Amino acid sequence: MTEFSTHLKCDYFPLCSGCEIHGDVSSPPIWNEIKEFFNHVAPSTPISLVAGEVTHWRSRGKLAVRGTASKPEIGLFKHGSHQVVPIPTCPLHHPSINRVCATVKQTLIDLKIDPYLEESGTGIVRYLQFVVEEKTGRVQLTLVVNKNDPRLEHCVKRLYTEGELHSIWLNFQTEKTNKIFGEKWELCDGEPYLWERLGEVECAFHPACFGQANKDPFVKALNRIREWTKPNQRILEFYAGVGVIGLNLVNQSGAVTCTEINPFASECFHLSRLKLKPELQRKISMKISSTEKTLNLVSENDVIIVDPPRKGLDPAVLNALCSAQNTSQIIYLSCGPVSFQRDCEKLLQHGWKVSNAEAYLFFPGTNHVEILCSFYKSRRLL
Repeated sequence: MTEFSTHLKCDYFPLCSGCEIHGDVSSPPIWNEIKEFFNHVAPSTPISLVAGEVTHWRSRGKLAVRGTASKPEIGLFKHGSHQVVPIPTCPLHHPSINRVCATVKQTLIDLKIDPYLEESGTGIVRYLQFVVEEKTGRVQLTLVVNKNDPRLEHCVKRLYTEGELHSIWLNFQTEKTNKIFGEKWELCDGEPYLWERLGEVECAFHPACFGQANKDPFVKALNRIREWTKPNQRILEFYAGVGVIGLNLVNQSGAVTCTEINPFASECFHLSRLKLKPELQRKISMKISSTEKTLNLVSENDVIIVDPPRKGLDPAVLNALCSAQNTSQIIYLSCGPVSFQRDCEKLLQHGWKVSNAEAYLFFPGTNHVEILCSFYKSRRLL
């Protein structure tokens, strides 16, 4: 494990739901469970835990806005409730998030903009999303609003003037629901895409697209995926997001196909693809579709990469991988340890074997570890 400070001290613990562990966060309880699992299913495969800094690592964050116009509360919900715990100096957040959060709070107060009231479904601002541009510290800010209101125009103008922001977006979530984002996005000011260098490529991000909040260990995972992937392979990636993994593999691959269901990811992928050399652009593509409609591509590829949400692989995808006849490698980046163990056991039952494994502490302070695992199956056995 890389040597960093492993101790976390937070004034909001234990009320805030963001963290489950205080003090030494380097070895959460679930890490012991993961080691035991791999010792059982792949005793000859060593697994280590990779981490980065404990503080100021979070470059992406979503915070709820509740309270009143004169006293808005911006933060995370208290454990087991929808009561907001304000976290103005969160030690996990990039300093730019804390700075912009303070500016937004004061602006809401000055313009008398009402936070959202869940009981009545009234009010204006429901959530804030922050994405930090690493090279400048500027923030791509999204205000999730319950309705349009003339005061929002003044709010945006003031924030963009005073806040040193990359851009400001409005997202309209008008339904009485726990779902954070609505379908409609509107760029109010600034640049339409935030660009970040991840591994070997420059990647564009629309605020509707997923990105890793902890960049340092994620780049280490990208490097490991490149090491584990043999050259000149045909690669298919499910749950690709904006295509960060595939874009990092195209230089050494025969061809890369990324699949994703989010249409905003397609915009970002194609802009990032244009940053590649022409000969590499021709080797990589993206299909916007549900995974079930792209399972026919499994038989055409040597390597399948999956990076599913916490619920794990969709049953249809897992079944297709279990029965894949032409695929020689699966690389699984899991953000759900429990679902990974379920999926892993089924793959092993169908003849796949673990060749490499590594765990990542993407969220220090939580009892959560992400797993990167490579599976192989000899074609001679098919």
